[in-house]
Formats: sequence, C-alpha cells, structure tokens
Amino acid sequence: MNNILITGGSGLLGSAIKFGHKPSSTEVNLLKDGSLKKYLDENQEIDTIIHAAGLVGGVKKNNDYIYDFFSKNLRMAINTMDIIASNDKIKNATFILSTCIFPENVNYPVDVNDMNKGEPHPTNFGYAYAKRMLEVGARALRQQHKKNIKCLIPCNLYGPNDNYNIQGGHVIPSLIHKCYLAKQNNTDFMIWGSGSAKREFIFAPDFEKIMKAIYIDKITIDDTMMISSKEEYSIKEIVEIIVDIFDFKGNVVFDSSKPEGILRKTTININFVKFIENANIKLTSIRQGLEQTINYFVNNYNNIRK
Repeated sequence: MNNILITGGSGLLGSAIKFGHKPSSTEVNLLKDGSLKKYLDENQEIDTIIHAAGLVGGVKKNNDYIYDFFSKNLRMAINTMDIIASNDKIKNATFILSTCIFPENVNYPVDVNDMNKGEPHPTNFGYAYAKRMLEVGARALRQQHKKNIKCLIPCNLYGPNDNYNIQGGHVIPSLIHKCYLAKQNNTDFMIWGSGSAKREFIFAPDFEKIMKAIYIDKITIDDTMMISSKEEYSIKEIVEIIVDIFDFKGNVVFDSSKPEGILRKTTININFVKFIENANIKLTSIRQGLEQTINYFVNNYNNIRK
C-alpha cells in the first residue's frame, strides 16, 4: 500500500492506520502552498490520498479558537484539494469529516444529506463549516476532474494516540485524564455538563480495517458514508465505565453550569452496517476500546499529548 499518502499521520486517526506514506508536519505542512506538491513530486508512486489532518479539539477549544479552527482547517482542505485537482497521478482520495458538520436544529437520527440544511452548533461552527467544504470540494472534484473522491463521516473517535489535554481534548481522552488525576490527587472527578448528552463512539484502530476494506478488498462504498457504531452512550455512562476501569472511589461531580455541546448526534448508518458486514469487520466494543485506551494512557503517561 505504498501508493497511499495519509495526511495527519501522527494524529489519532492517522496513527491508527499502519500502512502508506505518513509524512510528519515538517515534511508536509498543509498550511503552506507547495509543501504537498513537493512531497508528491519526490514520491511518484502515490496515487491516493487519505486526508485525515486537521486542527481538532473539544467544546472549549473549539469555542475559544473558533476562527483558528475555521481558517486552518479550511486552508489545509483547499491546499489538499488543489493538489488533487492539478495532479494527474492522484486518482483517488478519501476525506475524513466529522458529525459536528450537521445543523444544530436537525431531526435525529441524521442522514448524510442533512449536512447543509442549517447552521451547525454555535460552539464549533468554524470547524464544522471548514469540514463541510471538504464534501463540497469532493463533489466538485468528481464533476470537473473525474476524480474518485469519497467522504467518510465518523462519529466521535477515540483511542490510544489521542490528545489527552483536559481543556482542549475531546470528551473521552479528557475524561480519562481527569479521572486519572482525581485518583492520583484524591480529589473530586469533575465533569462539564449534566452527563445527559449522548454520543456514538468508534475506536480509532477500527479505521484501519475500514481503509483496508476500501483500498485492498475494493469493497464499494457511497460517495459519502457515515461511520458509526450501532450504540449510543450518554456521557454519564462513559464516565461510569472509566470510573470502573480506574477503580476510582472518589466523588464524581457533574457541573451543569458548564456547556456540554449539542445533546444528541445520532446518525443513520444503514449503509455502513452493510459495508462492515460485507467486509467481515467486527467493531471494538466501547468497554474493550476504553480498556485499551486507558492502558495505553497509563503506560505512556510521560510521553502522551496532554
């Protein structure tokens, strides 16, 4: 699979995929014009790009740096798509989106066709609009340049090589770090929000199975496909599992005065379910995934992103 380039190869998703070219951000800086072109000129065998790079974060970081999230993610997207349009050797690409692209006031469960039916949630509209533009660009590239571009919209990803920053990380890695510190320091385990918000989660290492099914087994997928598990969990339920794995005996406090984002992001994943059945892919359960993630976090605490 030496013909595939993965942007964001050191991130949560990219690091879970163990094949292909995964240049560092110093080798390929997607914020700079010409950086990706130079790398492709030096690696002529590449004909496929999996675009997984992005500036990501949790509710607080998205809200505090909303323009940065819009500007930098849009610039990375445009630079990547411009290269795909101009480079005749690049025939295929997969763009990784996010369920946060969907409108705040949308009927649930959401379908891929709902993404442009309203404004995204105000806490992350910068990131959401930048990611929406990848889907628009994919359609335009297919129409004008006849490129084979697919968009995948994963639900909340989590896994070992995540960013465990308490203020800026996503919900699961932030909760893991908070629980770890609460146990170490014998303090309360404080959670933003009431715990009633519900999310679908998928273990990042499962994404490698999905990519192999698409690019090795050549299993056909829709132009845009939702990636989500069949289960939906409240933040409170996730907290309970994390507390149990850590064997945390202290107080768990939900602070309802803090924001918790949109309350539900349930998705319609009928086509994805058919896809994983055809590919004989078994997704990792939330308990197993959290156990593996927490084990990695504890064993690599001094070196993880935090």
